[in-house]
Amino acid sequence: MATIDNNSNTFNSLDEELEAEARILKQIQAKMSETMDFGKKPTEQEQKAIDAKSIFIGNVDFGATAEELERHFKGCGGIVRTTIPKDKMSNRQKNYAFIEFECDASVENATLMNGTVFCGRPIVVTSKRTNKPGMGAQRGRGGFRGGHGGLQTVVVKYVYVNGPAPRGRGGFRGGRGRFNPY
Repeated sequence: MATIDNNSNTFNSLDEELEAEARILKQIQAKMSETMDFGKKPTEQEQKAIDAKSIFIGNVDFGATAEELERHFKGCGGIVRTTIPKDKMSNRQKNYAFIEFECDASVENATLMNGTVFCGRPIVVTSKRTNKPGMGAQRGRGGFRGGHGGLQTVVVKYVYVNGPAPRGRGGFRGGRGRFNPY
């Protein structure tokens, strides 16, 4: 679709105008992303500094809001952020929260509130620990009597097609089992 500009007798394509506007929007987005730092994860040192100014709050009521938590801890110092995690599957909030303060001294004041009653429940307040890299990775659980790390596998030795497994003598403490696969 083309339009005619009567003053200069040239054809201006609508597509060309849209492409020019798209280029301008991309430039604006690039400038905004540089100034706002969205999507960037903090470095390990920055994360430690953030965690040093944060607290963990346990046994939080499931119906509690971030605003109620901020009101409960407002006497401790300036609050930067309040986070109440949610379960990914059910979208229900979990019964713990995190508060990040503006300074380290506020953390000491907040830990003194350990055991206070919030929404009818005694809450647990501790300083937030710094997550270690790789702690969320799957490492296996080990086995009976210690075992080794690594992924667990299940080995199926026999499959009983025509009925239930035979019941041998013995049982939990050893004994002599009578198993005849043929």
